Amino acid sequence: MSGERRIRVDTTRLRTAADKMEDVGHKTHEIVANLRNILQAKGYPWGHDDYGDKFVNGDKGYLKSNEALLTGGDNMAGSAAQFSKSMRDAATKMDNMDYRTP
Repeated sequence: MSGERRIRVDTTRLRTAADKMEDVGHKTHEIVANLRNILQAKGYPWGHDDYGDKFVNGDKGYLKSNEALLTGGDNMAGSAAQFSKSMRDAATKMDNMDYRTP
């Protein structure tokens, strides 16, 4: 095919990028875990009065927002770890490919 293009991949650099992505995942996990521990140590965020309860409870309240933030952080850390693994797997597959040059 005359329009065929070749893609070159430096698998060493891809693995280096995977290491960096793995670090991002670890650091994100540590940050979220630290935040979770701090928030749990603080306990209930406001007084148990009408105003405080309105701020804390409900679909858009502090507790739901807090839960969404922590879940999002956990998901981000997990995604970074998965990206890292996929990058390493791709590098290994590329290294094991049967290269043919014309």
